[in-house]
Parts: sequence; structure tokens; C-alpha cells
Amino acid sequence: MEPSLSPIRSFRGHIHSVQEVVFSKNSNKLKVISTSSDKTVRIWDVETGKQENSLEGHASGTIGLTVSMDGGRIASGARDGKIIIWDADTKEIIRCLSHHTDSVICIRFSPDEKRLASASEDGTLKIWDTGTWELVFNIDDHQDDVRTIAYSPNRTKIASGSSDQTIRIWNAATGKQQTQPLSHGAIVRSIVWSPDSRRLISACNDGQIYFWSAPTSAQLGSPLRAHFDFINSLAISPDGELIASASSDHTARLWSTSTRKPFGRVLQHDDEVYTVAFSPDGQFIATGSDENIIFLWDISQEFIVMTNTVSPPFVSPASNITSYIDQPSASSYSLSVSSTSASDDLPDGTELPSEIVGSRDAANSPSPSLPPQSHFHHEIPSQVRTSPPVELSNRIQVPPETINLRETAASPSPSLPHRSFSHPQVPLTSASTPVLASPPKSFWKRFPMFNRSAASVLDSKWWKFPRISNIIIEVWNPKQVLMMPSINRPVCPLFMSYLILS
Repeated sequence: MEPSLSPIRSFRGHIHSVQEVVFSKNSNKLKVISTSSDKTVRIWDVETGKQENSLEGHASGTIGLTVSMDGGRIASGARDGKIIIWDADTKEIIRCLSHHTDSVICIRFSPDEKRLASASEDGTLKIWDTGTWELVFNIDDHQDDVRTIAYSPNRTKIASGSSDQTIRIWNAATGKQQTQPLSHGAIVRSIVWSPDSRRLISACNDGQIYFWSAPTSAQLGSPLRAHFDFINSLAISPDGELIASASSDHTARLWSTSTRKPFGRVLQHDDEVYTVAFSPDGQFIATGSDENIIFLWDISQEFIVMTNTVSPPFVSPASNITSYIDQPSASSYSLSVSSTSASDDLPDGTELPSEIVGSRDAANSPSPSLPPQSHFHHEIPSQVRTSPPVELSNRIQVPPETINLRETAASPSPSLPHRSFSHPQVPLTSASTPVLASPPKSFWKRFPMFNRSAASVLDSKWWKFPRISNIIIEVWNPKQVLMMPSINRPVCPLFMSYLILS
């Protein structure tokens, strides 16, 4: 059984599944806002856990949700294709947008809040002007439902993920597609940007998390196998150091963005988890599920847990996503960059990788982050050699380590069980250096004249005379010891013989 974190609050009031949650800071009070299949939008006080308001204006279940930076405006989308803009203070409806013909699954304000983007099961991505609420762009290039959208933090791009198993990146000013599609092997359910707007992180129906270079469409490393079922939602911490994933396997999990390893304990629910969100300061996480409940988790204590159980690099990932996931792998999506040099300027000031990205067949290999389960096919781990034989001073060779390739990718974590494996042990001392083992406890008891421990005898001034080092180095034959008149014969032959036998 995996160790799990306990929630510090539970918000109860929805009578159907919770579809999305967001944090909002309005009038210096931290709130959680939620949508639900019960057709309502609810506002909760984080400090007290009490429901403040229930916004009722939708005629069908509410799904998509976003809130302005100042907490003054709330936008919610429903299954009937309608979007309602609410005044968070007066709880009045500001505007109702009805251009979609099917469920509005995801809504996002642009960072400057001048635009609103909405994604729908009608296969379209729509961009609205928040000053006039007129439709600016109607993008219809996806081949299936558009399930998720995200503005880049630098406001220049919009990314959309679809049931057509692709992510597409659009110019936020012109609505034109900027790169070729980022191809996945399953429905794309959620995407987030890194704080520097250079990376995209996506989650799919296959339970894996993918990492991408936004300028080049190159996949960065192999996907992370994070869950045993659909990943319904991703969130990234304000500093970009952690990502949170919510899954139909009844859990939400935390991951380090620099190491791609699990962080802290699992956030356990009794039913499918549909949504996850970070608080503005990164201290809290909110999750909503099919149980009709919202849980609030304090993850600040996980930093203490991780400090006591893992190495510092795992506790303190890089402040931006530039260490591990910056490296395009040979398993990336096929992309030709021969026509563009590595030094060519890109729209966001980044550079193309110098290497040509190869086939992404290997990218579908399982990540070692989770233990194998019955409904995943088991694979025989490959064996690799990590180093050539080591030759010691006496011509003895230590064979290279043979390790399990999948084991090396994951370090011990308190969240997931650790699978032990053994390595050949290389001696810490040279092969030519004699190692003196500690004598058995019963050794000195054989000689009543000592009647004390070996340590006390060796430490006593009785042994501290100038030639002791020469004796230990030069004298190895008991017969030679007996022939040396300067040595106390009742003691030294026995002691030196013991060293030899040991």
C-alpha cells in the first residue's frame, strides 16, 4: 500500500461529480471555485472550508472554468455549449456566449486578460475579446474534440490538445498554426506550459505524461508513465518546479519537473479524480472527483518528508524546466530540422536543437516511475554494461556492473515502492593492501593475562612504543618474531600470529 497524504479540508455541497477546480484570491481571501455536473458553479472559503456562494445560471452541467487574475471575473462553460461570464463580487451574469454547439470542456483567460479561449467537443477552438465579447478567431483545424487549451505565459502562443491525438500551437495574435502538430499515441486531455514558455507538458488517455519543445515540436525524452488509467488533468506549480496529475485511477500525484520522479505521497481518492490545481503560492493543491467532493491538500509538509528521505537534488528541483527535459531524445517525434540551423532565431528567442530528432517508436516504452500492474504487459528489462572492467594494481579485474536499465531511471521515493537490486561490490582499498579484520570477541578471553577487550589493549600505552609501526609492517613470520630479543615474547608472537591468521 502506497503512503498517502491526508487532506486538510474537504468541501462538500455538490450533488454530482466535480469537473474542474481553480484557486482565486479575491479581497485578500483565498478561495476555491468549482464546476460540477449538478449545473452549478460554487465558491468556497479555503480558511473555513465553508461554501460562500452557488452560482446558478446554466441549464446543463458545468465543465470548463477559469478566473481572472484579480479574482473579479469567473467564466464557466457547460455541456450545452454556452459560456457564462460572472461578476465574482456581485455574482451577477456579465455575458452569455453561445457560439459553441457542444460541451465547452476548457476555458482560459490570456495572461493579460484581453482574450478568452474556449475549447469544445464541437471540434473548435474559439478566441474572444474580453472587452467587447466578440468572437476574434474560430479555429477549426483539429480532426476531433478539442479537450484542452493553454496560453503560454509570454502571451504569444496558444496550445490546444484534442481527441485526434495531437497538440497544435497557434500564434495568439494571428490565430495561425506555428508548428507541425505534436503527435501522441492517445487522446490528449490536458496541457500546461513551463514558466519560460519554451516547454509543453501534456497528459493522455494512456496514463503517460509527455514533454515537448514548443519551438521545434521535438519530444524531450521518453514519456513518463505516471498513472494506471486516464490522466484527466495536469497543473504546474507557480515556480515550475512541480507538476500535479489527476487520474481515473483514483489518485493525484506530484512530480519533479527537473527529474521526472515522484514527489511526496500520493493524493488518494475513492473514485476518479477529474481535476487538480495549485494555489497561487504553491502551498496547497485542490482536487475534485466523481465522489462530489473537493479535497484540499497542504503539500508544504511534503518538502519536509522528502528532505528526510531522499537526496537534496530530488527535494530541490531546478527552478525552471531546463535540466532533464531540455534534451531531445532519439525517441522523439520525427522532425527534420536540416533546413534550419541551430542558431536561427525563433519567435520566442529559443534555438533549435543541433541534433536531428529520430523515430518516436522508443518513446512509448514504459517509464519506471510506477511498478508493473496486471493490466500492463510485462517486459523483460534489458541488460546494459555501464563501464569497462576496472584493473587493480595486482592485475585483478573487477567486472563491470550489470544493471537493470529500468531500475536506474527511478530513485527511491516515499510515494512508490522501491525495488531492490544488487551491484557487484568494488573494494574500497587496494588489492595489495592487507585488511585487518576485527578479532572475535572470544579471542582475548583465551588469555587471562589480558582480561580486557582487544580495543582497550590496542589503545593502551603498553603498545605505544616507537617501533610498533615497523613491527607491523616488517614482521610477518612468527619464527622471526620469536628470534627478535627486543620483543616481549609472551605477548608479541601471539598478537602477530593473530594478525597473520586473520
